Amino acid sequence: MIKLIAMITMLVDHIGAVFFPNALWLRIIGRVSFPLFAWGIAMGSRWTRDWKRYAARLLAVALVTQIPYSLLFRNGYWNICFTLLSGLLVLKLLQIPNRMLGMLGTLNILALVHFLEFEYGIYGVLTILVFYYCQEDGKLPLYQGILTLTGILIYSFHVIQLFSVVSSFIVLDRKKDELRLNKWVQYGFYPIHIILLYILKGITA
Repeated sequence: MIKLIAMITMLVDHIGAVFFPNALWLRIIGRVSFPLFAWGIAMGSRWTRDWKRYAARLLAVALVTQIPYSLLFRNGYWNICFTLLSGLLVLKLLQIPNRMLGMLGTLNILALVHFLEFEYGIYGVLTILVFYYCQEDGKLPLYQGILTLTGILIYSFHVIQLFSVVSSFIVLDRKKDELRLNKWVQYGFYPIHIILLYILKGITA
């Protein structure tokens, strides 16, 4: 259910960004999306049977999506799947026995994320870490709020990014359900909706 909410809010956000840039309420709804995907990476890293295959799927989606993403938004960023992949790699690096090596690898990835301008930058990777280490902590909204304020100051995000903290309440209030999204739906949604929005933008231009 959380993944479904993440997909719907992402779609709303991207429709707002592409077709209704002055409709701030659409972008506010969309602020919930990325943290929920970040939570999905945090949980996926815990439960996946083969994290390397998981990482490979994320990389494949990132690569397939990059060209239509660049054509649609023209913002110069590497799309969000590269950020999610970076977060997964950092989580694995922080778990290796050699802590010095893990920290060195983490710093290298964070530098790569920052200087290559992955979407959401270091803030995006740290959001994944917050959800991983604090997922059951009742103070999760506070931690995410502090991180988001820092992101606003460093990356000059719009102040509406603070609405992303709603995602912490969604995660903390989650209940077990039997809804399971097909794997192809999960991985196909991102590139397909970007491509469809690009086509629709061309038709309506």
